Amino acid sequence: MRAAEVVGEPTTDGGANASWRWATVLAVQPVLTIGACLGALLFGLLSTATRAFGLPAYLPIFPGALTLVFLGVAYVYTPIYAAGVVLDRRSVRASAAVWSPSRLVLLGSGIQAIYFVVPMVQAYGGETFEELVFGSVELAALLSTGILTVQYLAVRDSNLPGTPALVSLWSSVWSRVTTFL
Repeated sequence: MRAAEVVGEPTTDGGANASWRWATVLAVQPVLTIGACLGALLFGLLSTATRAFGLPAYLPIFPGALTLVFLGVAYVYTPIYAAGVVLDRRSVRASAAVWSPSRLVLLGSGIQAIYFVVPMVQAYGGETFEELVFGSVELAALLSTGILTVQYLAVRDSNLPGTPALVSLWSSVWSRVTTFL
């Protein structure tokens, strides 16, 4: 095996190893989570402020639309996330690392699957959930997947060398959050 083929080392053309490309694909999910959660928070704050302070009623529309965009992109992103998890796990198993990401992979994939299935059940199963329960389940599933993905990437960074910048960013964010808690 050539030195450039070792997991985590850059190839001779200066690009990242394919193993880290899938980890970077996974790093998109926490960005979508943050966008959806911030949009929902702003929507809630502006909805309250428009009633309390007599502000124009159209103000909450902007963060509400932003939330819907992030939720929609996260929904469409689910198959890409699933492929990224499977292919990244395969590359980790093919490496010389002793770490087995099975628990985090199963949790993250399972919760992302819940995020994907719940709207289908709601759409085709009639009024299965109340709107508040539906929204809460969706945001909780998205947030849980985001946290698990960041944790997975942080543990991956500590077990495999040659991290790209985006994955390192999430690892540092996760380590700061865990030391804060």
